[in-house]
Amino acid sequence: MGRAIVLDSLDHKTLPPTEDQLRQIFKKYDTNNDNLLCGEELKKAFDYLGSIIPGIRAKRGLHHADANKDGFVNEREMDELVKYAVRAGFSVKA
Repeated sequence: MGRAIVLDSLDHKTLPPTEDQLRQIFKKYDTNNDNLLCGEELKKAFDYLGSIIPGIRAKRGLHHADANKDGFVNEREMDELVKYAVRAGFSVKA
């Protein structure tokens, strides 16, 4: 499940992203650079990661990570979002 990272172009072995790579992917989808991830940004990130149901993954990720219930994932909540993505099968332990 999910997008794979090519480790070596010679042997074409791939692995899911690490937790640090997931964090960077989520940050990349903060398209307005406000250091907050909204539902639509999360949906695009999960779509990039290869989710079959990115909208649902985004809603669940937001539910799990949004501790202050403001409708966004901020920097302090990012670890919980990454933990959710790992539990959902989008990562390997680094």
